[in-house]
Amino acid sequence: MSAISMHTGRGAAMALCTLLALTACGGDGGGGGESTAAAPQQRDAAPTAVDRGREIFRFETFGNQGFWTTAMRLPQGIEDSGMTPLQALEMGLNINTAALEPQQAEALRNAAARIEAGADPADTVLAEPTRLNAWLNQGAVIGLVPFRADGERKPLGSSDGFTGGGLNLAAGDRLGVSCALCHASTEGDVLAPGVAGAGSAGQPVDGVIARDLDVGALFATANNPLAYLPLLQLRLDQPDAGGDDDQGGLLDGLLPSGPEPEPYDGVTVGRGDFAGIPADGTVEEATAAAREYLTGTYQQDGETRRYYPRTSFDGTPDGLGNASITPPFFRTDLAAPGSHAGIFEKVDDFNNQDYTVAMEPTSLLTESGRAFLNVVAGRLGDEIARRYEAVLRDTGVIPEGMAATDVIPFVEVERTDLPVGAPAGTVGRRVAQRKLDDLRAYTDQLPAPAAPDDLDADQVAAGRALFTTGREDGGAGCVACHTADPNQPVSAEVVPIETLYPAYNDELLVLFERSTVSDFSDVQDARGGPAPAYDDSVVALDATLRGGRRGFAQPLLLALDGKARFLHDGSVRGSDARDGLDRLLDPARGEQAPHPFYFPENLDQGDDAQGRAALVEYLRSRTTDQEE
Repeated sequence: MSAISMHTGRGAAMALCTLLALTACGGDGGGGGESTAAAPQQRDAAPTAVDRGREIFRFETFGNQGFWTTAMRLPQGIEDSGMTPLQALEMGLNINTAALEPQQAEALRNAAARIEAGADPADTVLAEPTRLNAWLNQGAVIGLVPFRADGERKPLGSSDGFTGGGLNLAAGDRLGVSCALCHASTEGDVLAPGVAGAGSAGQPVDGVIARDLDVGALFATANNPLAYLPLLQLRLDQPDAGGDDDQGGLLDGLLPSGPEPEPYDGVTVGRGDFAGIPADGTVEEATAAAREYLTGTYQQDGETRRYYPRTSFDGTPDGLGNASITPPFFRTDLAAPGSHAGIFEKVDDFNNQDYTVAMEPTSLLTESGRAFLNVVAGRLGDEIARRYEAVLRDTGVIPEGMAATDVIPFVEVERTDLPVGAPAGTVGRRVAQRKLDDLRAYTDQLPAPAAPDDLDADQVAAGRALFTTGREDGGAGCVACHTADPNQPVSAEVVPIETLYPAYNDELLVLFERSTVSDFSDVQDARGGPAPAYDDSVVALDATLRGGRRGFAQPLLLALDGKARFLHDGSVRGSDARDGLDRLLDPARGEQAPHPFYFPENLDQGDDAQGRAALVEYLRSRTTDQEE
């Protein structure tokens, strides 16, 4: 359920005020899976821009290796836990065999051959921690990028410049994170997904979802997961009303007027029964709570579910538990506005947000970062900032006696002069524009995966007819919202939340009326209906930031065969794509459920399961034209 656990009644809820919810892009459409995307084809961009964009997508960190190594201490956690390649694959990480030095590539292929012959993966080199350390050092674990102490990225193991050895943290080696961690996979020609875990090994395929990647478990492996505090689910415990609100004039004219909200105590927002990471207690207790959130489970509808689900990512520095299904990142030229809630109009702005906040949140402790939290979250934003700085000091990230900004942020930017909250840089910072341009040139032309081979052509044709025919003529009427031709851009319009979730207004709690702040919508949370967590990612920040409306952007509806969970929150799930899509379109879900657009429209005249099966087959077939 959507948890707003209130221990002090409505006063506590009102003081929750403006929870910030910057969201991950994409939404409920397009999955990666095992389908192999063709090699990138030039579309409108010059080959040099595409080539540079490929390097940025796979290896650019903009300096975040400082955060992941010094603050999160992720590589230290990997080393201390003795993580093996097998455990990495079970976590959903993927191995780029083209990056391995020949001896390591041969060892991996031999292990794969033994597994295919019946050997237990735990009896192969996949069970050796030193092997994973070597692969990390060779840049072969997709999305985890190794650097030398001097800041230079290490050469791939397969390159002429590779000198051997493993990742040496004692010598100052560092590990950063790139886009490819969540938005790439492999062909699986060496190890297919499911053979030795959710991850795969083979030639890299960019733009698809790293399916079943367990981001929560990876972050929990870090020695200091509290360094990610603003993007975890917090228990919000009555902030000090006497905090320093002087932001050097940055807030002039931006803050809402009116009386101070009442104190709040013990408020949390997220899935299931997680109580939130408390502000009191020891660092050890808070760390344990963070790991519980990142890896813990709860029961719902007879199923065991995760607070931080697989194939999900929470890029929102709001203290809410609202991880959303990771979107694909191919054919971004066709995609809806950046973020599944349509917050950013431009893909470049979304990418900049990821680089400057989601993958390196210490920027929230800069002057502009604190001001941004204060503008959109008032005293709650101040609490998040104060708690975050305290955590970084308590865990030694900011040494005693030093100002926060003497140490952080780690991200390398081109501009620091942007207005607070500007979509181009919400925390006042923007990375190099040329690199953003090149990245977009690359992802714009990445092809969608090809359609699966097991399609029934007659069913596909019948399903296409249902998809494109209006309800008044006996069809499903999907084109009333969705793009009929998958080669055409989807609509830039954000579909209102009330349309997508009819129960939205049943038990709507307005947390904060902020009509005095530009044209922002009120901060409000739906607590009723069959899926009260459906709106958690738009509780505070939505497309009204740019003059739009609260709701969700339309998905590409491409590569759906690689998915088993649908809608941005993954709340509709099946055993595979066919089952999941059938459940999504089944009127038995009810007219109050999220996305209540079914075939048939209702069960008054019986269930046309055969027609729904055809519609599912068509949806599985959707892809863009594949260029040779």
